[in-house]
Amino acid sequence: MEKEKITLPIGSNKALVFEADPANKEEQDFAKLCKEVSATQPQSLQDFFTRLNDLQQKKTPEPIKKMGRKM
Repeated sequence: MEKEKITLPIGSNKALVFEADPANKEEQDFAKLCKEVSATQPQSLQDFFTRLNDLQQKKTPEPIKKMGRKM
């Protein structure tokens, strides 16, 4: 299957291109985060990645199931 090309504008003259596999949930989730950050119109690559990091920190991780035996 062909990958989806996602172009993320950075400032007025730059862009990041991310190729996401439509069958890969992790890549699709990451692409969604990147689109959210791009919508805030970062002016530099550093600004983009800083905002991406901030957004990732705010997302709560999925709960981890405890593995153990009941007694």
